[in-house]
Amino acid sequence: MIPAALDIGTNRDVFIGTTRGINDAGEYGIGRSASLNLLQATISLPPGRALGTVSDGQERPKLGRDFVMAGLDRFRSDQGFRAALEADIRSQPTDQREVTLFVHGFNNSFSDSAFRLAQLAEDLEIPGTHVAYSWPSRGNPLGYEYDRDSALFARDGLADMLRLIRSAGQPDIILVAHSMGSALVMETLRQLEIADPGWTGRNISAVILLSPDINVDVFRSQFSRIKTAPDPFVVMVSRKDAILRVSSRLRGERSQLGNIQNADSVADLPITVVDVTAFTDRRSGNHFVAGGSPALIQLLRRSSDLDREFLRGRPGTVLTIPGARRVRAPVRVTNNDIIPGESR
Repeated sequence: MIPAALDIGTNRDVFIGTTRGINDAGEYGIGRSASLNLLQATISLPPGRALGTVSDGQERPKLGRDFVMAGLDRFRSDQGFRAALEADIRSQPTDQREVTLFVHGFNNSFSDSAFRLAQLAEDLEIPGTHVAYSWPSRGNPLGYEYDRDSALFARDGLADMLRLIRSAGQPDIILVAHSMGSALVMETLRQLEIADPGWTGRNISAVILLSPDINVDVFRSQFSRIKTAPDPFVVMVSRKDAILRVSSRLRGERSQLGNIQNADSVADLPITVVDVTAFTDRRSGNHFVAGGSPALIQLLRRSSDLDREFLRGRPGTVLTIPGARRVRAPVRVTNNDIIPGESR
């Protein structure tokens, strides 16, 4: 943590809930905590940063070049967290009083999740209040099995986090998850629905799964428990996703939900599949195109047709976003594809 970073670049406040344990160095490490720790961080984004990039400098972050945690406060109670969250929500314009809760994927450290949410909020111009749920990933590319167990372990913490946010001024909750975090989200929603049928539809206004690392059959089983699905419910996929290609092979499957070859297997579900295969993010192996492809970020920024009103109420729809070079005008929908043309 480097407080001097507050005077450099752009600052973003991020609330954090984590089920990571505190290690001997006093850091939130890879251990699993039975209790939910609640914090608020101030993230400094470096000036002149390329769109879609996150640079953390590892153990030696450099001011003006890397993302830096400039402040970190821990709440002593749920009540303290709720009060701070309510105050942040009230500080937003009336039409932007919503909470975006981001759940990271495989191979992430404690700071990774906060940095990524700050980057998404800045680059995609996400309004409202921002919260990260940091589950105990090992933060190591060889820790896949550890992470899969940790994602299951973290279900109760995420359920508690959702209830706590929902109690803070009754905000809209947009639930965004990446990769293995999508499996954690679906397991948690299933768990909440079993305990209280209809909870998801009453309390979550939108779900967006980015490159979900979930078997399609498992996803269908999880989804079947949701009495009323949030609308919109978006699944973003890419057939070029190299990470999910490896994940599929490890399981002996052809694909995961996030790299399905076609949407026939989920066409009957009330979800919108957004195909971003035309875009590239080499840094992530095309596994985080929504946050790492400058071309797609720019398109999402300027396209009013990709807002929630547009995506709402389109069960079984597949939206294919064309490559950036083909986009010369606002987009419209024709025959389940997004193509260049007049605004709707």
